[in-house]
Parts: sequence; structure tokens; C-alpha cells
Amino acid sequence: MTIHIDDRDWLQALVEEELAAYDPAAARAHLPPEAVATVAVPGDLAHAARILVARSLRRPPEPGARPLAVFLDEVRRLAGIVLDLALLHGAPFVPGRRRAELAAFLAAAVGRDDLALAVHPEDPADPAATLRALRAAGRMLRIRFYPPAEPAHGLPLRPGALSILRRRVGRAANSFHREGKLPPEALMRHAAHALRESALLAETLAGLLRAAAAPSARTVRLRVRQVSHLGLPRAEARAARRGVTSPRQGDVLAATAPAQMRPFLLEQLRLAQLRRRLTGEGASAYVDAFTRGSGLDAAVVRVVLVEAGAQFEGAEDAPILTEGEGRQWQVVAEEWEAATDQVVEKVSTVVAENLEALVTEIRETGELGQLVAKAAAGHVLDDEERRKVKVQLADLAKAVPALALFAAPGGAILLPLLAKLLPFSILPSAWDRNGGKGAAERSGSGSQPGSAPGPDPGSGSGGSSASG
Repeated sequence: MTIHIDDRDWLQALVEEELAAYDPAAARAHLPPEAVATVAVPGDLAHAARILVARSLRRPPEPGARPLAVFLDEVRRLAGIVLDLALLHGAPFVPGRRRAELAAFLAAAVGRDDLALAVHPEDPADPAATLRALRAAGRMLRIRFYPPAEPAHGLPLRPGALSILRRRVGRAANSFHREGKLPPEALMRHAAHALRESALLAETLAGLLRAAAAPSARTVRLRVRQVSHLGLPRAEARAARRGVTSPRQGDVLAATAPAQMRPFLLEQLRLAQLRRRLTGEGASAYVDAFTRGSGLDAAVVRVVLVEAGAQFEGAEDAPILTEGEGRQWQVVAEEWEAATDQVVEKVSTVVAENLEALVTEIRETGELGQLVAKAAAGHVLDDEERRKVKVQLADLAKAVPALALFAAPGGAILLPLLAKLLPFSILPSAWDRNGGKGAAERSGSGSQPGSAPGPDPGSGSGGSSASG
């Protein structure tokens, strides 16, 4: 079926296609294991929603896809998040209920809380209300996100705007499944958060581009006009335009931004650097200043940089990245939206609670231990080694389900952290953390079984006060 986005019911047509094609059993088989594992409290889907959103942002468009196909795929990912969260909640697949939920959550995500609440997705009895919500959501999605492109000298807003939109859908779904209905006060909080984040995103990116190269008056006007695509109310839009025209310095902006938004803004700065290839000193200095002003823990910063790299690469298996002098191995972001030391804490807990089984499995696999040690020593794993790690981590997760965290997409990035958290060395002595292959032999004092690994100030495993 061909979808014509000029038709006011185009979103309804897309929703009907998604509902007709949806297979709950097949969808469950493709759910990220770490998302399934997080649903420990019935109705609490916040963490799962963040994982689903992060995964959706790492998937690039099909090479050579036409603009309409890219746009429709982006909307289908929104629908997929809603359907998968209902599946994780345990709700039976009833097309009429899912249709109402999609209409309500999408309407809420584009700022039409009134239409979202009128749907009553907990007990939809008015098909006209569902249709009105879908029409409004379809109209706003088309205005804000089609065509899927950015002006050559404009602000690289699109990735951040898509992220904000998808997280807002996830928040609406989580509130609904937790409360059994859409709570108006929660929707108001979601809206306030998204609007503030959107305005700060525009100013932050404007500051980065200005630091990279002084813009012409025409370029500034272009960037100011882009604010209209963020869906901000009049007062907020006026403030955002001022921020784009005269952005604050990176450290000042970071220090005044709400703490929970700083990781997201830093992620978008780094992603913009990569996408626009801003390699000059000005852009780097702006990002460095923002990082300092944010007060983010070093472990959180590494998480953010990995997520930006994963989105730029457009790969579900994010590569092991390097930043700064030497090699500092990055940690994958499970809670990329509010990335904090919770990542380290979660991995620490998994390791502690499954230590005996973990030690047994790593010793039995042998090669996995070597690769863990190699990564921890600061050596890049090649494609074949990463493939072996992925296969063996999947086997490890089958034996110890709680360790599915390491088998998830991007889980290989956690290997160095795993090595640092093990309370004694189970790794081959051929790879030493400080000197690489042969260092132990050269020094004559390789790690002995039973000895604790030395602390790493960059690992973040000592904990921080950053809030999620």
C-alpha cells in the first residue's frame, strides 16, 4: 500500500499497516535481552523505554533510501517503540487497544495532550477521538520532520529532535502502563522537559557551530528560522531564537542547564562534531568547555561519547572507540538519556551476583578470557575477534541469563570494565593492563591469582554523585 503524506489520514494508514503486520511472538524474539531483564517491577518500563529508544537511534536509514521512505521508517520506529513496550508490559495484543495507544502517545509527543487524553486508551470507546489524535500527530510529524534533511549551514538539529520525540513517546507509554491510564500531570511534565531540552539543544549546537566558524548574518537568520520546527510555544520559541543568535559559552551553558539534560546535550555536541567533521580547535575547545562546565563524572562522559559514536556509525554493534591521549576504553550507554554511574553500578551488581558462574564460564571458554584481557590492556579488537566475542558472550548469556547485558548489542564495549571489576585475575598473563602483551614477563611481576586489580581513575567504578 502506498502512503501519501499529503493525505490527512496518512498516519492512520501507516498505523493500520503496522498493526496488520505485527506478530507478537516474532517481536518478542527480537526484543533486546537487556530490555526484557529490566522489567522487574510490573508496569515500570522507564529503563526498557530508554533501551528501545537508544537502539532505534543507532539504526541508520537504508543506503540510497528516498526521503519519503526515510521519513516513514522513522515514524514506524516510533510505532515499534509503543508496540514493544506494550509487549514488555504483558498486555495482550488487541489491535483496537494498540491503535488507541499509538494515537494517544503520538499526539502527546507532538504536544497535543488534549487530543491524547480524549482517546482514553485504557478503554477506547470513541473511534473519532482516535482518528483526531492520529490526524493531529500526522500533521505535526510531517511539518517537523519531513523532508528528512538539514540545511547545509544550518543547525544539525534532526538527530536530537528525533531523540527527544522518541523519548517523549516512551515516557507517555511508561506513564500509561504504570498508572493504567494517561495521567495529565505526567504529560505536562513530559512536555516541559521536552520543550526545555529542545531550546537548549538549539543553543548548544549554535554555540558549537559559532565556535567552529563565525556565521554570516544570513546563516544566523537560517538557524533562527529552524527554531520554528521544534514545536515550541511562543515564549519558549522567542527565548530559543535569542539563544541561537547569541549562544552562551560552553561552560556557562552547561552549568546552567538542568543536570539531567547535560549528558544528552554533550552527546549531541559530539554527534554534531562527527557528522559535520568539525575537527578545528574552536569546536574542540567549545566541547571541552561544555564538558568541564557540566560537572559530569568521567565515566558518564565516556558513556556519552560512546553513544554518540554508536549513532554516528549507525551500527547496533558499536565499535570500541578511543578518546584523548592513550586509549581509554568506553562504556556502552544503557541509560544514555540520563547516563550516570548507574551503568557501572549495574555491571558491578551483575558481576558480583554471578561471580562464580562468570568465572567458571570465562575459564572454560579460554579464548574469551584472552580477548577480555587484550581489550583491557588497551588493544583494539579486530573484526574477527569482535565476532568471536559476540558469539561467546551470547553463549555466556545462555548459561547465565543475568549476564545478557554483555551479549546485548554493543555489550563487547563493556569487556574492559568487566576485567576491572573482577575481584581477582582470571585472565591470561600474556596480556597485562599496563603494558600489553609480554609486559608481565618483562617485569617479572605479572598479576597473581587472588590479587585485586588496581584502581583506574578513569573507569568511574569508584562511584560518583551524578544524578540520573
